[in-house]
Amino acid sequence: MQASLSFNQHLYIFPMSMKGIIYTRVSSDEQVKGTSLEFQEDLCRKYCEQQDIEVVEIFREEGESAKDLSLNNRKKFLAALEFCRKRKHQIHAFIVLRVDRFARNTEDHFAVRKILLEYGTTLHSVTEPIGNKPAEKFIETVLAGAAEYDNAIRKQRCSDGMSQKINQGLYPWKTPLGYVCNNSKKRGEKKTQPDPPDEKIFPIVQRGLKHYAQGLCTQVELVKLLDSWGLGAIRGRKTTIQLVDRILGKYLKFYAGILENPFTGEDKNGLHIPMISKEEYYRIILVKQGKVKRAVKHDRYNPLFPLRRTVFCFSCKRFLTGSTPRGRNGHHAYYHCHNKNCDMYGKGIRKNLLEQEFMAFLSDIKPKAAFLSAFRAVILDVWKENDKLLDDQIKQYEKQIANLEGKKKIARDMREEGSYTKEEFLERKAELENEITAIKISLSEMKIDQFDIEAAYDYAVSFISDIERQWFDIPARLRPRFQKLVLPDGISYERGKGFGTARLGYIFEVNKRFGEVESQ
Repeated sequence: MQASLSFNQHLYIFPMSMKGIIYTRVSSDEQVKGTSLEFQEDLCRKYCEQQDIEVVEIFREEGESAKDLSLNNRKKFLAALEFCRKRKHQIHAFIVLRVDRFARNTEDHFAVRKILLEYGTTLHSVTEPIGNKPAEKFIETVLAGAAEYDNAIRKQRCSDGMSQKINQGLYPWKTPLGYVCNNSKKRGEKKTQPDPPDEKIFPIVQRGLKHYAQGLCTQVELVKLLDSWGLGAIRGRKTTIQLVDRILGKYLKFYAGILENPFTGEDKNGLHIPMISKEEYYRIILVKQGKVKRAVKHDRYNPLFPLRRTVFCFSCKRFLTGSTPRGRNGHHAYYHCHNKNCDMYGKGIRKNLLEQEFMAFLSDIKPKAAFLSAFRAVILDVWKENDKLLDDQIKQYEKQIANLEGKKKIARDMREEGSYTKEEFLERKAELENEITAIKISLSEMKIDQFDIEAAYDYAVSFISDIERQWFDIPARLRPRFQKLVLPDGISYERGKGFGTARLGYIFEVNKRFGEVESQ
């Protein structure tokens, strides 16, 4: 009886007919299209025939990553484990071509091997001598370690290659929206040129970024704007808030012409054509952080009546409005007071008449030659003094930025030495980058103030010397802004008598008083 029991136990552990499953895996779509999976399966089947193993199921892992055993990457692998678990002690062999098809991490390899043993399943490698004997275990450990080492080397080469591309000014990842992939990889060539702009999408995304940088819309509003400008129609699907998040987040540095190296934390200037300037990039960051107030547009402009909100009624002090009532010979344009309680209500002023009188008014207030000559001398003296102050301030800002960049380098060194944890480093890096961003905004604004004052003065003189003609020639939409500079509070008009007295813009007010006192 005892001998019979021992014999039955022996049959249970070493069954007459072993059953097994085959697991094959490739790590890219290119391999799936080739013969790798079929080649693995064919060799595994031949091995099973030689070892008298009955194949009950085959699990094919197509085009997934070999780097880890996460569920998302190894769906068929998980199915194979579950198959063994549900048929505990019924599946005796788990067959792979090589151990690197099984796992590329030593810890993962032995963890899963232990699980299989609990199910009564042994790992078999078709091309490698692994097993439970000491020598076989040693070889298996070496092979698993070699697979992990190979994976690490591949990863290092990949990161080194991408770093080299970044240092050359080339973007090594998937081409961001608005640019066209040059497909050098498909041609079997190395990438040597930057991705060119997409002729249709580039200007739309660029317009959206500049719109957002000015604080003219929220991210949700930008989604609708991009589609209203044609982005959805070109891409064949609606723009989503997730896409806008990537545009204003993941791809923002790229759009500003900056390539960020995730391996070193350093930024490089890209060779591609940027969508926005670095100043706009910094401004977008501030807008996202809520440090720049949104601009609200109120458009009360009517191009047919440019004097609407500049000229007001002499009697009730309300700005004139305009209308085009129909007469016998068609429509006629009039300015008029819209206050029903005003004596001038309903008494229109022909549009052409009022605008001709306004041009005559501008001609009367334009600066005289003697004033412009004296004004030029004063402007240049004051500007030279201010320009020195600006230059000193710019140098201070540049020194502060250099100091903060130095602190960023120290933080990176401390991270490499282990003094900073990853979380501490990222927090410190973000803190320093925010400080740098704020200073760069100030520096940018300061540099805007530095320009050729003499050239600017000459342009200004040529402009205001013929001010009435300038008003007539400029685009109709710009006239209200022009009028605001000349007449900050507007000017009254009385029908039959003309324009009243008004406060003038500073340059015209100084011209008016010129000669009254003996002083510049």
